[in-house]
Amino acid sequence: MLSKSKLRIVWAIAIMGMMAMTACSKTEEQQPEDTTKSKNVTLSRKTDYGDDWIYFSLREGKELSIAEANHKTDLSWDLAFNRYNVRTNSGLSGNGQGGALKTESTSFDDVNAVPAGQFAIDTVYIISAPGSGFPPPTMESTANLVLCEAIAFSGPPPAYTPSPNVFIVRLADGRYAKFMAIGFYNDEGVSGYYTFKYALLD
Repeated sequence: MLSKSKLRIVWAIAIMGMMAMTACSKTEEQQPEDTTKSKNVTLSRKTDYGDDWIYFSLREGKELSIAEANHKTDLSWDLAFNRYNVRTNSGLSGNGQGGALKTESTSFDDVNAVPAGQFAIDTVYIISAPGSGFPPPTMESTANLVLCEAIAFSGPPPAYTPSPNVFIVRLADGRYAKFMAIGFYNDEGVSGYYTFKYALLD
């Protein structure tokens, strides 16, 4: 049987161990997230042509549920996708500080700063629906002319080709991210699923 003095020592060691574990846990919890780490994203669904947009927050790394009637004044989104058409939260599409710039670089990893250049904001854009007759139906909408070049359509047969260039996206809050289109197909090979890589820039 342990004496009282030995019991005190055992209890002291146990308490110190618990305090050390708690301190380590708090240290791990307080580690800031590496927001500059690149992320690959494939959108969750195939959109219809027209006013069917998927809104995405680069800051939060997720799709957002935003009514089309409210997107202009909503500052939570940074990009929106309708098939291979892309909006930024700027100009005629939104009240944010968004915009886009196409760089000359074809290496995603080599772009670590915002280059000098004029950022394009969203303007009037004509959306067409290839494969729905000839000529295909069209409608007037808004989009970013620069980011709409990130995936090119050609055909028939329909082909969707990602640009080799890295783009800089200015977010709704004025921060920046590098962006690169990767593809337009889901894991089953069905077209219409925009896939891209991005990383926030310091």
